[in-house]
Amino acid sequence: MPDTFELGGRPVYTGAHVTRRQDDALLSGQGTYVADLRPSGMAEVAVVRSPVAHGRITAIRTAEAAAVDGVIEVITAADLTDVAPYPNFAAYTQTPGTFPLAQDKVRYAGSPVAVVLAENRYIAEDAAELVEVDYDELPAVTSLEAALEPDSPRLFEDWSNNRLLDLQPDDSEVAAILASNRVLRRRYKMGRHTAMPMETRAALAEVHNGRLHLWCTNQHAHIARTTLSYVLPLAERDIRVVIPYVGGGFGLKQHLYPEDVLVSWLALRHGRPVRFVEDRAEHMIAAAHARDHMIDIEAAIADDGRILAMRVQVVQDLGSAEIFPGAWCPALTTAAHMTGPYDIRDCVVSVAAVTTNKTPGGSYRGFGVPEAVFALERFIDEIADEVGVDRLDLRRSMLLQPADLPYTTASGALLDSGSFAESFERVVELGEHAYRQADAQYRSDPDSRVGVGYAVLFEGVSPTHHGASAHWMGHESCTIEVQPDGGVRVASGVTDQGQGTTTFVATLTADALGVEIETVRVELADSDATPYGLGAFGSRQAVIGGGAILLAAAEVRGKVKKIAAHMLEAPTDDLVIEAGRVHVAGSPAPAVTMAEIATTAVIRTIDLPPGMEPGLEATARYEPELMEHTPDTKGRINANAAYANAAHAAVIRVDLGTGEIEILDYILAHDCGTVINPPIVDGQIWGGIAQGLGGTLYEDLCFNDLGQPQTAFMDYLVPSAIEMPDPVIEHFESPSPNTPLGMKGVGEGGTVGPAAAIGNALAQALAEFSPQIHETPLSPAVVRAMIP
Repeated sequence: MPDTFELGGRPVYTGAHVTRRQDDALLSGQGTYVADLRPSGMAEVAVVRSPVAHGRITAIRTAEAAAVDGVIEVITAADLTDVAPYPNFAAYTQTPGTFPLAQDKVRYAGSPVAVVLAENRYIAEDAAELVEVDYDELPAVTSLEAALEPDSPRLFEDWSNNRLLDLQPDDSEVAAILASNRVLRRRYKMGRHTAMPMETRAALAEVHNGRLHLWCTNQHAHIARTTLSYVLPLAERDIRVVIPYVGGGFGLKQHLYPEDVLVSWLALRHGRPVRFVEDRAEHMIAAAHARDHMIDIEAAIADDGRILAMRVQVVQDLGSAEIFPGAWCPALTTAAHMTGPYDIRDCVVSVAAVTTNKTPGGSYRGFGVPEAVFALERFIDEIADEVGVDRLDLRRSMLLQPADLPYTTASGALLDSGSFAESFERVVELGEHAYRQADAQYRSDPDSRVGVGYAVLFEGVSPTHHGASAHWMGHESCTIEVQPDGGVRVASGVTDQGQGTTTFVATLTADALGVEIETVRVELADSDATPYGLGAFGSRQAVIGGGAILLAAAEVRGKVKKIAAHMLEAPTDDLVIEAGRVHVAGSPAPAVTMAEIATTAVIRTIDLPPGMEPGLEATARYEPELMEHTPDTKGRINANAAYANAAHAAVIRVDLGTGEIEILDYILAHDCGTVINPPIVDGQIWGGIAQGLGGTLYEDLCFNDLGQPQTAFMDYLVPSAIEMPDPVIEHFESPSPNTPLGMKGVGEGGTVGPAAAIGNALAQALAEFSPQIHETPLSPAVVRAMIP
């Protein structure tokens, strides 16, 4: 990497335990969320949602609702004459033509049909119950198997089938290998669940001097602004998007939802602030769902169990697909991770993303990787059972070793570094010890069985959108300004939903400039105040956002040294910057302070070096160089800037009477390259494990044959401190040679492994019953059915 990606000197904060900046405000109740904003004259909305999963709208009657005292207006799709459908920037897909309100047809129960604007939410909710909608119900498609059938009812009449995405690469080479070897076939499924952030979705719009200002919970301030300019009759210069404190995003808040557009349109129409705050019941049926994959694997295996070639079909249930940006990408991400960190040279993956009459599928932490890891790691254990070899030795025979790196996988991923074998061996050491202790404790209990399971994985981090989209860029931006008093303002396109991004930005800026961290003020998530950026998704902000910070800081640092050299009458190369002071290396005095330098640059410009431009700021943009933006002829693409890796182990106890799984020990060794802030990294892993456990054991979004949601929040168990084990977390650091400071990403490493590790542990614990563990969630009822 070029020296522009280096820190300015000896790191003071990078790698240290720097306290999160936002914690004091959050812990004292001082954080301001959208629901806390109450501008004068604010009106609120309630959304009328369809109770029908699939049907044509034949009539909407709003007069009674509109007559309620305090109701300002009731609108339907017919009123939105100046609103355009969401654009479709996705590559390879059909276009669903998504609109904020259902126009002539509903495609899922919960689809927004009308909106009531009233003086407060209470009036709006009461009036919404008076809106009458007539439907001509149609047959519902409620499973991905049904959606694949050629005669299945179509959600979009202008499509020839229900496949929004259908990629079928040439499999002739793999087919030849399969034809001449022993073959094992399995089907795996991961159930439907979603993020449950403590804060639900919210949006508040108001108009100032002809400009729309939108405060919302989105993860992308600039993309939200651009998209609004496509949908609404406004130029982008007349839109400002601000993201205040956000109580968790997890990918679910990556989308620009109908309510974001509707409050904006209503604020423009009525000239007063309009707010929407989602309740938890709405969240269950209207916020993006996730997972719901089916993966078919057939593999040619050697006598010792090694995988010689694989043919895989990935099918993702998108629900109605009426969401922006469209979330068909998890299926492609699953495909890209199907070989895991193993030496499997021949693998071909076909991908289909189908539409059903369910809540639209969207983004969620892990974004297709948990599905791949669950299927592959369960498959490896089943191969070991089939051929009679040790499951750990089978992994060792295929795992990539340090000498194999850099390694390009069959999908095109460039693994330039990693600790695949090392992290696995460490987790096995700790896992086997924990298992022996558990076995000794419960061996005499006839109603208990214990087991240990493992999963090894890599995870693509820091993607751009180029590989999957015909539109969005892949860079990140940063502006750094040193002000006359020596304070530093850093504005970045990244966003913070509670991950600690604000602290990371301050940390990297302080070390890159050589200033004290207390002097750094961070501005994020305001489209007026920050340069254009892509925001939060895919564990990208440290690598790509960090790269932009380092580039901007390098430019500012060069200006600082040039001015200081002039003031100190010393060569620039002899100077160092430490704690906001510039002096000759090895001679702390004389020195000039950052405040003195900035004052010269901004105010006393007559004292600048001859020909030097006034000001002490820089804006930089960074996009990783080695990423590929279009697949090759075999569908291979390196769509990520880096690849983190991890090994998971789960030690469990199964109650034979109830089928309940208790996590006795959970062990994770993670490698995210250079660690910037150890407590934040650990926090990310802890949270990821919790969400992985939830999707594996508890969380399940069910629908009946009519497409009616069967899961309410009271039925949807999100892991709490009671269910969450106290995990053992260890770190390996294998810096990437191709990213700034060797950073990778950590946001999803804890989420992607639990399903596989727990599934394998359950298989060992219940081995006497030969359980078929091919699906999640592994609820007590599911597990109990495996026990005679």
